[in-house]
Amino acid sequence: MAIRSSAGAFLLFLSFMAFLSTLIVPSTALGFNCSSSNENTTCNALIDYVSPNTTTLANISSLFSVSNFYNLLGANSYALSTSSSTIIKANSTIKIPFPCRCTNGTGISNKIPVYTVVKNDGLDHIAREVYSGLVTYQEIAIVNNISNVNIINIGQQLWIPLRCSCDKVDGDQVVHYGHVVVKGSSVEQIAQEYDTTESTLLKLNGMSNANELQASQVLDVPLKVCTSSVTKEAEDYPLLIPNGTYSLTAYNCIQCSCQFSTSREVHCEPTSGIKPTNVSQCPSTKCGSTYIGNTTSDCSTCAYGGYSKEVIFHVNSPNCSAVTPSAVTPAVTPSVNYAPARIGFEGSSFEGLLFLRSQPTEAVRRDILDIGCECEDISSVLQWHLPNFQLCSLLV
Repeated sequence: MAIRSSAGAFLLFLSFMAFLSTLIVPSTALGFNCSSSNENTTCNALIDYVSPNTTTLANISSLFSVSNFYNLLGANSYALSTSSSTIIKANSTIKIPFPCRCTNGTGISNKIPVYTVVKNDGLDHIAREVYSGLVTYQEIAIVNNISNVNIINIGQQLWIPLRCSCDKVDGDQVVHYGHVVVKGSSVEQIAQEYDTTESTLLKLNGMSNANELQASQVLDVPLKVCTSSVTKEAEDYPLLIPNGTYSLTAYNCIQCSCQFSTSREVHCEPTSGIKPTNVSQCPSTKCGSTYIGNTTSDCSTCAYGGYSKEVIFHVNSPNCSAVTPSAVTPAVTPSVNYAPARIGFEGSSFEGLLFLRSQPTEAVRRDILDIGCECEDISSVLQWHLPNFQLCSLLV
């Protein structure tokens, strides 16, 4: 009898420990590696969502607390005119844009999305089925300070910690993308599809070899981005737009896109027909006689430089990819001797151009203005060697 009693007590003890295991939240690694030198570094990130049921873009946007619906469209290369009621079929994959914060060596979504508990919900159901396994119930419990994973309340709001990172990769700024691995794919295939290397993917994801890849795994994939002219003082610095996508910024007044097939630089231009956010009307996007995104007749592009305090900045940069000299012919000659000559530019709308050796004197400048010319340094524009020359355009 003593033996039976001891065995029964031992079984009871095991049952009790198994029960306790459901109450105690086990230790788990949160987020992707994010070893940024600055604690609390923030950035924008992407993650795949495989919809378990047929739904709409509006429902997905709400589920992930997407602050700007247009950026959900941009992340998936949908047209700006795409309706929020657009149907998304079951098992379709949608890229979700969200803000990322790095703390203590890991990156997770910055306090969003927020999920409101409904009747019959459980943490495991929320993690596995509502958010398609992008998180675990343990991760939800940790960030929400839930000690008993079996007890949550209707109406309770839960922060869902999506994995992300803000780290540079090989010294370059990238957008970290949580790619949900499709069954049958390989590290090599994923690397080729997203223009990276196998070794980079293995290193970022702490994998010793490619055979460790698993279906439905959330893989940290670094997406290359276009360079931009946004300054560090701007509220939207750094502006990181991955290839093949676009994003709205500056109160929805500016649309910036990245297309490697056209250029490795971000192209930004004013939006049209989009209601601005946080301001009654869009700040001015004009720079001189043109607007952000346009190239002027003197081969200068007005590039978007960011925004702050209801002001949109712009940067003028040279953009003469095909400067072709034509036959030199006499041009309008002012009353002073500075050997003017006429030259043509492909695509130029100028009626006349003057080259001036060295910096013109104040008297020369007055004469130039009298005949309707403007001068600027051409050292960074011309593609052939003409030292100490100034370019003057005859505005007639």
